[in-house]
Amino acid sequence: MNSEMIPKEEETAKTPSSDPHPLLRTLFEYVELFGWSIFIVMMLFTFVIRLCRVDGASMENTLYNGQVLLVSDLGYTPAQDDIIVFHLTQGEEEKALVKRVIATEGQNVVINFATKEIFVDGILYADSHRILKNLSGQVLDYYYLYAEHSYDGLTQTFSATVPEGHLFVLGDNRNNSKDSRDTEIGFIDSRCVLGKAIVRISPFTLFS
Repeated sequence: MNSEMIPKEEETAKTPSSDPHPLLRTLFEYVELFGWSIFIVMMLFTFVIRLCRVDGASMENTLYNGQVLLVSDLGYTPAQDDIIVFHLTQGEEEKALVKRVIATEGQNVVINFATKEIFVDGILYADSHRILKNLSGQVLDYYYLYAEHSYDGLTQTFSATVPEGHLFVLGDNRNNSKDSRDTEIGFIDSRCVLGKAIVRISPFTLFS
């Protein structure tokens, strides 16, 4: 009786890993990952998000001097009640200011300083963020009427229509804010807007 010989499978020897420096390779991978992370963060803060520090008391009691904001302009179109940061050039001086949008292009703004009311296109603005302080921080019940402001101090009213491509902004601390009421600042060119404040770092606050 003939029997067939079944060949045995070829045995292969298993050898240890040929990588002589696995620790160095792992370290390199971590360094590469860290480098890409830094690059992504830099791109994010260059083109999407900015860090801005509040300077002064013009936005009290919403924001205070020294607080840090995350500001984004990604797909942003300014709208009423937004807190924005914009770039302002006055002579040789350049600075970033933080204010609140009250009206956008084409809208008519009327401020009655006697009744402390703001109307935008004839509609009463819900001025819930406004506070009236003196320089000592004491809350008042009236507006200061500054001579340098462009409204008529006798009638105690301000009225203006926002030009195309511009914004009308106010500081929440109305008696201590240079803003669109003031001829030195006036209407804000929308192209100068750096973005909308989306987060206050400390105390942490997410703005809608």
